[in-house]
Amino acid sequence: MKVLFINPPGDLELEYGELKDSGALYPSLGLACVAAIALEEGHDVTVIDAEASQLDLAAVRQQLEHLAPDVVGLQAFCTTQSRIIDIASMVKEVSPQTIIVLGGVQVTLFKTQLFEHNPFDFGVYGEGEEVFRNLLRAISERSPLEKVNGIIWRKEGKCIVNEPQPLIQDLDTLPFPALQLFPLDKYHSSSQLRGNKTLHIMTSRGCPYRCVYCTSNIIFGKTHRYFSCDRIIKEIHHMMTHYGADSIQFYDEVFTMNRKRVMELCQALIDDGCPIPWTCFTRVNLVDRELLEKMAAAGCYQIFYGLESGVQRLLDLIQKDITLEQIKVAIRETRRAGIESVASFMLTIPTETVAEAEQTIRFGLEVDPDYVYWLTCTPYPGTGLHALALNNGQILRKDFSKFNVFNEIVYLPEGRELEEVTKTVKKAYRRFYGRPRYIARRLRSLRKLPPWKLWNLVKSGLRMFY
Repeated sequence: MKVLFINPPGDLELEYGELKDSGALYPSLGLACVAAIALEEGHDVTVIDAEASQLDLAAVRQQLEHLAPDVVGLQAFCTTQSRIIDIASMVKEVSPQTIIVLGGVQVTLFKTQLFEHNPFDFGVYGEGEEVFRNLLRAISERSPLEKVNGIIWRKEGKCIVNEPQPLIQDLDTLPFPALQLFPLDKYHSSSQLRGNKTLHIMTSRGCPYRCVYCTSNIIFGKTHRYFSCDRIIKEIHHMMTHYGADSIQFYDEVFTMNRKRVMELCQALIDDGCPIPWTCFTRVNLVDRELLEKMAAAGCYQIFYGLESGVQRLLDLIQKDITLEQIKVAIRETRRAGIESVASFMLTIPTETVAEAEQTIRFGLEVDPDYVYWLTCTPYPGTGLHALALNNGQILRKDFSKFNVFNEIVYLPEGRELEEVTKTVKKAYRRFYGRPRYIARRLRSLRKLPPWKLWNLVKSGLRMFY
């Protein structure tokens, strides 16, 4: 069959707002993973990334008419939901017989909601690769759909939700994500990341933590499964050789969840002589001096930590399961290991007061990471944070396409005003990045960035200040 995956039109300004010049644009790993499955099954597979290629709906329609796919695969997030519905409607206008398969977090969270009045034929929920493989086989062979775990489908006008598909236990059995199908020359990483061509890679899946703003453990489970060291190094070499990657961002939710495994991976990278620099995301309670030094020796130069608040009461409220002291120690030890730290703080957490927002800003200045994102609370539907927000303040937007953490303020706690929050965020950026001592420190390290990234950082900084 001809299988087409479509990422809908969009732009960085919609996602990042004033930080658009320093924001990242990556190929969708979700689509790349299921596209690899379709290729492995022998299908003719194409990807249209309308956002990366800057295509509007009319241009996507032209390609649809030309490609005449049998199956179209789409991925829905709350921020792209309306655009995905537009794409699906257009597919059915162009080719009513084309089968539309919808995956993504919205399907996993809400199951049948998107199917009520929209022209999707199938939904894939949970971990998608094996579900999509079995669905393609059922479509090709016209076999009973009741036997395909993990799908949503229609029978006599009613939505049917089949039993869930078990999680994949041996991740090494999966093919490499089919990045070759994407317009790789159109993507770029965040401007504070080194390298001219940074690509991202998942080395593990699942998270046992319970942060109320996150949906990761709903999709990938509360287990922690990971690829073997040998598989990871092979994939890195593949990305360097075939795609020209000169740096890597490990995109795991919590890279250092399994300390022993990370130590083994770092040693494997060292033994292999793999020269590529890399970054990762993790938690402050899952690092220590020995681990950080090993990571630095293996090429790690930057770690992203979600710190969220400088108020212990609020950290406990959002079930972050970390302490202020752990934050201080982690940032200090990261710097001692020679690794940069990037931190995010979530201002306007439900019940946060003006005084607590100021306390968080002061705490950010005290722990002094190398980069900070001062974000406002974005209570995505289906999360515990959304319920907290409904009970403790006002959600300002009903249009979920506005729910981008870098862009519009979509929620206000009780007693807070939009003008005050806007000024607080601006003040936080200016106070952190406007310190002469900080500027002097950053100037010494910015020389490691490509000139075009440095210029983008400057542009973003000027927008935030003025």
